[in-house]
Amino acid sequence: MLVALSDLKVNVGRYVDLAKTEAVIITKYGKPAAKIVRFDNEPWYLKRMPEKITSIEQLFGTLPNDIDLDDVRTERLSQ
Repeated sequence: MLVALSDLKVNVGRYVDLAKTEAVIITKYGKPAAKIVRFDNEPWYLKRMPEKITSIEQLFGTLPNDIDLDDVRTERLSQ
């Protein structure tokens, strides 16, 4: 949500409460100047990793087991 700085000054509490559910972007002279986001009490290093890391899993198994990476590098550089 975009909020003018002048409006934020008048309704700070309202936008702090709104920041719990969505990012509030503060504009100054019509241009984004700052962002209010939800405060997270849990440190990043204690957060659980997702059960599936699909992008990495998709990479595994794409190359055959008997492939020689030096051959692949030589072929790629020759093209």
